[in-house]
Amino acid sequence: MKEAFISLDENRQYEILAAAMDEFAEHGFKRASTNRIVKRAGMSKGMLYYYFENKQTLFDDSLDFALDHIESHMLRDISTGTEGFIERCARLSHKKQVYCNQYPEIARFITSAYFSEELDTDQKKRRDHILENRERIIFDNIDLGRFRDDIDHRTSMKLIAWTIDGYTREMETMMETEGMAFDRFDEYFEQFDHYLAALRKLYYKEEYQ
Repeated sequence: MKEAFISLDENRQYEILAAAMDEFAEHGFKRASTNRIVKRAGMSKGMLYYYFENKQTLFDDSLDFALDHIESHMLRDISTGTEGFIERCARLSHKKQVYCNQYPEIARFITSAYFSEELDTDQKKRRDHILENRERIIFDNIDLGRFRDDIDHRTSMKLIAWTIDGYTREMETMMETEGMAFDRFDEYFEQFDHYLAALRKLYYKEEYQ
């Protein structure tokens, strides 16, 4: 990032990058318009190029910012003490949902970037590093002894992960279509607990249900 951009107030930096991330997420890099970005950010095109060399560096800086933000605000300092797989997935799902609702621009942008073929080699390595870190967080120190012995543990974990992921996606759709308020998260995840109890009955030994 140019020194001129770094010297801006952090809130203003976020506003500009958020406008860029929204545009890249919606249209992809090639079809993204700097005219729409400056309109969203409430700035002139001249100022945009004062802060960034070109559209490519704006995309690169946006991606660096998003990846750093996810690592520092969502993935870092997540406890991986010994616990059941259902409890781990539920905790991470809740943390992800809270993050995505606090920072929707980053969530949309990074999701589109994960599947983009427009990333260079270094960017793909950074993306893959975060995915590997996420996998580590999910599977480290899982108490496999909680699972029933008559079902393969790997099969159980896949089915549990698919179920929780499906529920999370349903929640995201509901929030998008019905405008669910952020302050109702606790209420919504109380309902989630009922589904978790059902998963425990299906996949855990009786003493862990």
